Amino acid sequence: MMLPPFNAWRFSRRFDAARKAAPEGPLRDFYEAGHPGFATPVEDLEMIAIDLETDGLDFDHSALLEAGLVAMRHDRVFAGTGKRIRIRPPAALSEASVVIHRITDEALKDALDEEAALAKLLPMLAGKVLVAHFAEIETGFLDAACRRVYDAPFIAPFVCTMALENRWFPRPRAADGLRLAKLRAQYGLPAYRGHDGLVDALACAELLIAQLAVRNSGPTLGDILRR
Repeated sequence: MMLPPFNAWRFSRRFDAARKAAPEGPLRDFYEAGHPGFATPVEDLEMIAIDLETDGLDFDHSALLEAGLVAMRHDRVFAGTGKRIRIRPPAALSEASVVIHRITDEALKDALDEEAALAKLLPMLAGKVLVAHFAEIETGFLDAACRRVYDAPFIAPFVCTMALENRWFPRPRAADGLRLAKLRAQYGLPAYRGHDGLVDALACAELLIAQLAVRNSGPTLGDILRR
């Protein structure tokens, strides 16, 4: 089934409403930086690939533990810009989740609290297009965190490499065929260790570059944004 085109009017309304709701400070500054126009060619975009590691999948009750991010363009990753922000959870981590993300209580002893982490993260994201694999995770957790800290939503232009693959290159797949590692292998990209915020952000950035190279159709921001 063909998805409708990106609804620029609806996004702009939501972004402007969120800007008005945001209090003075990091979130308001994020919105005041604006976002690129939807007709901007992809080669002119400044993008940030981001991956969040969490202690579960419940946006309102699972803890944010780590944000990994790296700057990119349509044809390159600026590896030297890679950042890792550790976030201190309100309670001890569960053993089951530590096995997956390998972030221990000891590793988080010098981490920032959620408000300080957002104050550090939001300026890095301001004015950029955000890129994530299965971006529902990043949008959901960042929105929940901003609502807790600022009592205002987080709205940003997001490219989802999982959704983009399904939209641009539909085909029968295994149940896990859209996972980041599986798609990277399909494009001949090297295998990386998963469940590490910075490594997964880099992996996602490289995947988007590969997708754009294969598509080779001169898309605009509106063409690649998450629906």
